[in-house]
Amino acid sequence: MILDEVFGVDNFQREIVWQLHGVAGFKSKVNNFVRGHDTIFYYGFNDRIFNKEYLPYDEKQLKRFSSIDKDGRRYKSITKDRVIYLDESEGVALSDVWSDVASFQTVVNSPEIQNYPTQKPEKLIERIIKASSNPGDLVFDCFMGSGTTQAVAMKLGRRFIGADINLGAIQTTTKRLINIANDLNSQILPTDTYTGFEVYNVNNYDMFRNPIEARELILQALEVQPFETSNVYDGEKDGRMIKVMPVNRIATKADLQGLIANLPYKSFEKKKEEDPNAVVLKLTLVCMGHESDLAAALKQELNAYKVDIDVVDILHDRADLQFKRDAEASVVIENGEIVIKNFYPLNLMQKLSLDKETVDEWRQLVESVMIDFNYDGAVMQPTVIDIPEKNGMVSGRYKIPHDAGRIRIKITDVLSESLEVEVNNG
Repeated sequence: MILDEVFGVDNFQREIVWQLHGVAGFKSKVNNFVRGHDTIFYYGFNDRIFNKEYLPYDEKQLKRFSSIDKDGRRYKSITKDRVIYLDESEGVALSDVWSDVASFQTVVNSPEIQNYPTQKPEKLIERIIKASSNPGDLVFDCFMGSGTTQAVAMKLGRRFIGADINLGAIQTTTKRLINIANDLNSQILPTDTYTGFEVYNVNNYDMFRNPIEARELILQALEVQPFETSNVYDGEKDGRMIKVMPVNRIATKADLQGLIANLPYKSFEKKKEEDPNAVVLKLTLVCMGHESDLAAALKQELNAYKVDIDVVDILHDRADLQFKRDAEASVVIENGEIVIKNFYPLNLMQKLSLDKETVDEWRQLVESVMIDFNYDGAVMQPTVIDIPEKNGMVSGRYKIPHDAGRIRIKITDVLSESLEVEVNNG
């Protein structure tokens, strides 16, 4: 239903059945029909790219090419006047039932496995990308998980974009793509590849994950004095009451009803009796996007009183707000080596402090270290990529090559937040 709404009912092309092999052994005890397939919905516009795909003939189909002409070429007769030669045939056109791609329920020890719960085999995604794009095209997966789509796109010479709100997905995908890029860059490839990529944190998305944490982050960013017990306002700043509206969507007039029902009308009446021209309420509504007439609607509801209503939209005004603190690092050159003495990812350290967790040394907080020994001032092209294995830690010491010039270092913590610094190589 959502796909129909987004792409249009008329743009539905096929319902593809991906047959899962070996599932019965895992699911045979369920009190239902055993699930043996997943469903893939294929939508595309009239001008879409579609590259038809073919499967090799099986033994039974090959036997049909039983005739041999004078040149030794095998063929089969279709009609009295038409034949098909085996060496000219592309195979069997792929149908909308795919039974030749094994799931990870069958291939449990596949080297592809990233231990991500919804991961799909690369062969499955490869088929989709090849059918729907050409080399150099742009592939987008907005729920990328372990990065299979991006991994396959990189291998197939497609450009790619991936997005995910889960930090674990970002970390898994980043490691996976770096390893694939290193492997591809060591080969002589027949086509152009796109092995460079960057990781971005968009729209301070941490705000949307946990409403309680989001409220606290917003109050901190706005330097609001929070109210711990009030069921009406969230805090106060510069004589104004602060109310944080829903943080995972735009605020609507309907969201005002709870606030309106709980306002201290007795206090309003008392202020009005003392001074009919007095402003009984100075209120700032804080939201993540809002209906344009939100403040006007609240004033209309409170038209019996003189009120001062303001709206702060985090999405619109985020450039003026500081939700995160920049990391810091101590990096020096000693005996011909880059040495990271210490690393302070302040946002991560704050989170660990709130969670009452401790670490023994800075390397436990680091996801990766990348070093470009000849930085061009625009794009990092690291020659050192230090990504530890599971339960391992980065080295923190890196030998400087004799031809090093401008040195730039990128340190990424386990929240996928990065700090880039340069050191003077003399």
